[in-house]
Amino acid sequence: MHIVIQGAGRGIGHAMAKQARAAGAVQLILTARHPANTQGFHDLPPSDHVHWIKMDFLDPSSITAAAQEIISKVPRIDRLVILAGVLQDDVTRPEKRLADIDPTALQHSYQINAIGPMLLVKSLWPALRQPHPLVVASLSARVGSIADNRLGGWYGYRASKAALNQLSHSAAIELARYNPESCMVTLHPGTVDTDLSRPFQKKDAKTPPFSANHSAAQLWQVMDHLSPEQTGGFFAYDGRSIPF
Repeated sequence: MHIVIQGAGRGIGHAMAKQARAAGAVQLILTARHPANTQGFHDLPPSDHVHWIKMDFLDPSSITAAAQEIISKVPRIDRLVILAGVLQDDVTRPEKRLADIDPTALQHSYQINAIGPMLLVKSLWPALRQPHPLVVASLSARVGSIADNRLGGWYGYRASKAALNQLSHSAAIELARYNPESCMVTLHPGTVDTDLSRPFQKKDAKTPPFSANHSAAQLWQVMDHLSPEQTGGFFAYDGRSIPF
């Protein structure tokens, strides 16, 4: 398979890249904001079968340039996995109350969690729309489910992941008109022991978080069993459908 993994430098993306390599990817295209500075680059250095490309979801021009380079390197894309996500950094943090909402932080969350992924899909559209078996999967989160929201809070993260779900669902409908063999979904990885979730893990949690490698293996298995009839869906790491 010809596989593109966005956000492969660390965390679940790094684990997903290793999973793809073990699955026998013919060509593996990996992206990161600064590839050479990542653990993923160290573990999977550039070779005839592994290519690293710089891309930053905060810089739309870099998405366009990276997509052009990706299309030039592979005859087709069989699997596109989009893993970028932000919950807390130096710009944004989970809001506990409505009073905590900040417009700059909201825009930041939307750019990374929702807009960036769709700009990548848009930029790769000429390759994705050609009729061939294809899976496009973007990492979402169960807290992005409106139907499942019983606690409130985390306004920006919840809303941006809900936006990702809706954008992906709409794109899946359009993509199916051109490529009926495609399946485009969003996936919930569970609680994973990564930099994103580590500050919010409960020490007394009944169920410990998944390792990144375990989560990647589960998500890979879900993608392996997706069919075009499931396009537009939102699925958990165990393959179960999650309500929007």
